[in-house]
Amino acid sequence: MTTSLRPLGARAAIIAIVALAGAVGAVAPAAAGPRVVDPSTLSPALNPDFAPWTCLQAGQGIVCRGDAEYSYEDEPIGLSCAAGGVVISGSGREHMTRWHTAEGLATRTVVHRDFPGDVFSLEGVDDGPSLTIRGHFNRHYDYAVPGDRDSRVMTEVGAIYLANVPGSGLVLQDTGPVTYEPGQEFEAVATAHGIHDTLTDPGVIDRLICEALD
Repeated sequence: MTTSLRPLGARAAIIAIVALAGAVGAVAPAAAGPRVVDPSTLSPALNPDFAPWTCLQAGQGIVCRGDAEYSYEDEPIGLSCAAGGVVISGSGREHMTRWHTAEGLATRTVVHRDFPGDVFSLEGVDDGPSLTIRGHFNRHYDYAVPGDRDSRVMTEVGAIYLANVPGSGLVLQDTGPVTYEPGQEFEAVATAHGIHDTLTDPGVIDRLICEALD
């Protein structure tokens, strides 16, 4: 009798385990993924240059991500030197992340900007003189009042402008954090640290371009 009970007990244990697994599956279904949010419902409006945007509910708020790529060749920049008009050729890439409240009001933005080499040359002149300016930096926007563009504070961090001339070395340097007054982007500087040639001399870029091309 004892021998005949052992397989019966093992079978009962297997049945119990299978039943328990089924019960757990019924009580705890697979977790749903993050909820997609319509970008058009957010404020202020997202920059269309970075579309298509991916916006998802994250924790107690909403996070959006987008990318922008640029490519330009021999585009006039509106600058004329003694030798002629100036054009620009190059490419760039940006990645933007923006955070929002649960109601869709922007609270913070970070933009990673990469411009490996913008080449300035004379319009209609092939194989002539040129000047290359590059930049790799982040741009931050912090909203004192969620969703209010006029309240946001912009800070740039990294190598904003760098230019080298053969035989002269580094002729332009704009590196280090710069913070602007609320709503006064590129107009009123609140604080600046590092070396910023363009802040101490706003016309330095145009002058360097013409010096290299004339």
